[in-house]
Amino acid sequence: MFKKNKFNIKEFKLGMRTFKSGLAVFLVILLFGLFKWEGVQIAALTAVFSLREDFDQSVHFGASRILGNSIGGFYALVYFLIDSALKDHFLVTLLFVPVCVMLTIMTNVAMNNKAGVIGGVSAMLIISLAVPSGNTIQYVFIRVFETFIGVFVAMLVNYDVNQIKKRFQK
Repeated sequence: MFKKNKFNIKEFKLGMRTFKSGLAVFLVILLFGLFKWEGVQIAALTAVFSLREDFDQSVHFGASRILGNSIGGFYALVYFLIDSALKDHFLVTLLFVPVCVMLTIMTNVAMNNKAGVIGGVSAMLIISLAVPSGNTIQYVFIRVFETFIGVFVAMLVNYDVNQIKKRFQK
């Protein structure tokens, strides 16, 4: 099954995109540490996912990710409202989380945001299935905010590293 997955030492190297990924995660962790924010994992993941070959691709993918996560956050909020109205019953989770997943996918596709589907569904599931009790609405906005931070750091890293590369190539 894994025969094609042999370790090749010649391929074990630090490329520019790998370096930028590490730098972006470093900056996200630093930023969250300085401001004593929680939830660094979403921002760090978003920064890595949003890093693309160049600045323009990072902006495009980052915008798709923000839109997708906002849609997922919206449907997580809808789920919380339904769940609260029906007194946190297990059947509400069992029935409405899958419905909100489908709605998240359908909305992203209808908005021509197929690149944001996985991020949107991830956000919807993380928010709806991992929310601390009593902080539902705040939790939705915090998770979407973390996505904004991750995308911003990815774009900043891509832009700054590209500027540095241009200076040394002259």
